[in-house]
Amino acid sequence: MEQTLGSSSDDRLKRPVPGGIALNAEEKRTVDLSGRIAGWGSDLDPARRPGVPRDGAPGIGIETLYPPITRQATPHRIHKSTEHGKLTPVFGTSCPPRGLSGRIRDFAYRLSEGRVSRWVTLLFADRVDVVEGVASDFVKLQTPNLIREMGLRSEWRYNKKRVLTVATAATVSIAALYLLSRSTRRR
Repeated sequence: MEQTLGSSSDDRLKRPVPGGIALNAEEKRTVDLSGRIAGWGSDLDPARRPGVPRDGAPGIGIETLYPPITRQATPHRIHKSTEHGKLTPVFGTSCPPRGLSGRIRDFAYRLSEGRVSRWVTLLFADRVDVVEGVASDFVKLQTPNLIREMGLRSEWRYNKKRVLTVATAATVSIAALYLLSRSTRRR
C-alpha cells in the first residue's frame, strides 16, 4: 500500500522531499519524545492534552483588574472616527480644528476610514492649513520662517544632494518662466 498525504500507514513514502525518505512507525517511536517531556503535544487527544478542559476565569466580584479611567475634558471640538462608538479617554488637543481646514476635516471625519476619499480630504485639509498659517503670519505682519517650518535645516544636514537637486530644478523653472513671460511681453 502506498502512503498518501494524511494517511497513517507504516509504509515509507516514495519521496517526500527530493533525496529524502519518511520514517516508518518504528523509526518514529525512537525519535518521539512525547513520553519523556511533560505537556508535549498540543494536538493530542483532548483527554491526554494538558490544560483541557480549561480552568474557568477567577471570580472577580467587586474588585476590578483596572481602576476606572477618568475621561479627559474636551476643551474644543475633537474629531472622532465613525468606526468608534465613543471618544477615547485620552486624546490630543494641540491642534484644534479651525478655519476652512477645520471645516474640511469635519467633512472628512464623516467618511469611513476605509475610503480613500477620507484620507485625500484630510491631506487636502493639511495643505489648506499650511496656506492659512502663512496667511495668518502675513496678517500679523510677520514673515514666515520657511527654513524652520519646512525642515530645511535638517534636510540640508542629512540630505544635501536632494536639497541641491530641488533648488536647481526650482531655479531653472523660475528662470524659464521669467524668460517665457519676457518674450511674450515683447510681442
